[in-house]
Amino acid sequence: MTARATKKSGKNKIRQCALLIALLVLGTVNLYPLFFALLGSFASQKDILEASFLPVPSGFSAALTNFSLLFSSRTFVFSILLTVGKILFSFVVTVFVSVLAGYVFAKVRFVGKRYFFLLLVSSMMIPGVAMFVSNYIWMAKFPLAGGNDILGRGGTGFINNPAIHFVTGWVNVYNIFLCRQAFASLGDEMNESAQIDGAGFFRVVFTIYMPLILPVLAVMFLNNFIGIWNDYMTNLIFLPTKGDWHTVGSIFVTVMTHFSEINRNGGPIYAVSLTASVVSMIPAVVVYIFVQKQFTEGLTMGAVKG
Repeated sequence: MTARATKKSGKNKIRQCALLIALLVLGTVNLYPLFFALLGSFASQKDILEASFLPVPSGFSAALTNFSLLFSSRTFVFSILLTVGKILFSFVVTVFVSVLAGYVFAKVRFVGKRYFFLLLVSSMMIPGVAMFVSNYIWMAKFPLAGGNDILGRGGTGFINNPAIHFVTGWVNVYNIFLCRQAFASLGDEMNESAQIDGAGFFRVVFTIYMPLILPVLAVMFLNNFIGIWNDYMTNLIFLPTKGDWHTVGSIFVTVMTHFSEINRNGGPIYAVSLTASVVSMIPAVVVYIFVQKQFTEGLTMGAVKG
């Protein structure tokens, strides 16, 4: 038995070592483009062209040049500010709508609540790409927008209108679902006590119950940030001729394509293109690092009622 156990233990160690080696190899392959971009953002064009495996920066002066060239564009800087403003506005609006709707579905009794909630959640099964055409027509025919009359005729609505950044995405069914589940896991005692003390409906929702679901708000913020930061289709579909009003989701692609163009005046500058890719990654990584604990708690909050 001892010899057999020793042999079995040896086989397990071999399997573990093989698995570790395979994970290291696959991890290195997957992370190679990231390492190349990070080092390339600090390198010069010459360093990148002479690199055999990874570019080796010759000094920090190249990094300063790359970042200065990238941020010298007013369109690029304005796009970042526009995106940040859109993220903050969207987060405030979606929190208000989602918290309010989630509380109503969790704590308020009304006829047909269960069926209406199931109908709302079922809309999550529809792929977003399937709604592009209908959303485009709706925005183009929106009443009293872009020269349209009350019937949505005569103008262009929100097409090529920068206001499109702030009139969509107010209702997020997934966020409503998260808030509803979180509120359902909380007792009704606080609501009853607050009402006895004379607290109104909105005060109960936003000053008593909402602070108890901060992890869920962290999930909402992270999803909202990533969704808007990486949004490419809104610019492409609704603002095709308003390039100056595009958010960073498409501006980064435009910048990287511009500096990587072989026929570009002065030749391609791959280092600036790699710098743009690194800048596009940094905010998302930083936000996730700050909210990762709350993000995990928010996803599990309300999973068990009790």
